[in-house]
Amino acid sequence: ISSDMFRGLYHLTGIDLSHTNISHPIHAGTFANNKDLGFMSLAYTQIQAVEAGAFPGSFEHLWLTGCGLTCAELEGVDGALPSGARCTDEGVCGAIFGMAPLGNGLCNEKSDPLYNKAACLRDGGDCAGE
Repeated sequence: ISSDMFRGLYHLTGIDLSHTNISHPIHAGTFANNKDLGFMSLAYTQIQAVEAGAFPGSFEHLWLTGCGLTCAELEGVDGALPSGARCTDEGVCGAIFGMAPLGNGLCNEKSDPLYNKAACLRDGGDCAGE
């Protein structure tokens, strides 16, 4: 994935690349300019590697469900995820608008009850839970 693909998208908060044919590594600095990026799904892709420094320090959560890379493998790469970021091998956020509204300060449960479920991280922390 080239950093040019996301250049200029400074306020991008979530990217859902699941179910794509991505297999190339995510290189260091790929999302360096996306300072607000907090969430990404690479679920059901063929990605095999993420280099240290690929994500900005604001990054919070990565979904790798059904992927060619596991969270355990990724966590074995020093710096692949910023400090405090989490990774999930099971489940995906299947809510109507996907990851777009996660962590925006509003509980989007009225749009789709799935936002207040664990798979959607309780709307990135915006919802109180069940």
